[in-house]
Amino acid sequence: MTADPIWQHFHLDENCLPLTGRNKVQVYFAQMRRALAGLVRTVQQDTSITNAERLAVDHFVRRLHDTFEILALRHFYPSHSPELRIDASDSGFVHFSTLLELAGELERRDAELAEIPPPPELLRRMLDQIVDHGLHPAELQATLMRRLYLQALEADRLYRAFLPGKLERAGKDAENYFWSFACYDRALNRPFVYLLYFAYDADGKPLADDARAFQEIQAVAEHTAAGRISLLAFSSRLDERLPRLRPRIVKRLVLGPWWAPGFTRPDDRLGELLESLADRLPYALRWEAETLISERETRVGAGWLSKGQLRQVFWIPDHLDLSARGVSQFERFLLLPHWLAQHVQAAGLLPDHRHLPLDGDEGARDLA
Repeated sequence: MTADPIWQHFHLDENCLPLTGRNKVQVYFAQMRRALAGLVRTVQQDTSITNAERLAVDHFVRRLHDTFEILALRHFYPSHSPELRIDASDSGFVHFSTLLELAGELERRDAELAEIPPPPELLRRMLDQIVDHGLHPAELQATLMRRLYLQALEADRLYRAFLPGKLERAGKDAENYFWSFACYDRALNRPFVYLLYFAYDADGKPLADDARAFQEIQAVAEHTAAGRISLLAFSSRLDERLPRLRPRIVKRLVLGPWWAPGFTRPDDRLGELLESLADRLPYALRWEAETLISERETRVGAGWLSKGQLRQVFWIPDHLDLSARGVSQFERFLLLPHWLAQHVQAAGLLPDHRHLPLDGDEGARDLA
């Protein structure tokens, strides 16, 4: 693996820790899947976003949830799986390289499946080992789980480093569009979802999914989107590099960090509270919703031989936090079990977050 040039760009730093032990691995995946399932339901019930936004976010978060379900199958027997690393700093999610590993195994999926006996044959062999030889069929169990993992490994269920959504018309004006995409930041090891409302000057022709112009938009967005840059910087670069595109409203959903004692290391009062309740297996998922709005347009670069270009002037309120983040508005959310929410509220922690308790075991329900 290390001989492949692509791996020269990825370095598992000291914040990315290996998960060892079957119990710990299963607890991690169970908690993360519950949190993501709760996030899906929160998006479905949110009345502050448009239906197009709701469907887009629902699609991307479901893909993330499905990817963690697939990973849970892959690492059910850690001793028979590649090492799993998670970013324990400001993330809690798996390392970026995990997505590349899944993509590589997807390419080899059919060939490997053809070499593994079907489930009935594996079950018959297990029964023979138990009844005829009094042996525990550990290797056959691992092989069966490997087959179940490969069967679940499907292209349309995986969250990828860059995942484009559908291009849609927005409103009656032929120039206005809505487009969304998701990405997994390789520096922060965290997923992001972008929602864009924009006008596009296509000389009277509608912008199409298969048009070269739209492929250029996707390429610039993929190259520009990075968790370390502000939403203002991202939107300004789109505006600059795509002269025909005029961003009107840009939104970003910043997922993470996910916190749980034994997996992550929050160094604040919340971390102390989680550690004090570690025997109850607490966890919490935070996310932020950022919005940037274009206030007006201005023409730059005009001269004797050029009429210049129209550029967006984005609205940043006179507010310290909003100015620092480069957004027009933002909200913080915290999703956690109901019993833990009571402890967090009693301790007065994260008062600037909207707390979203999970009642009972609803986070584990099927998403179908």
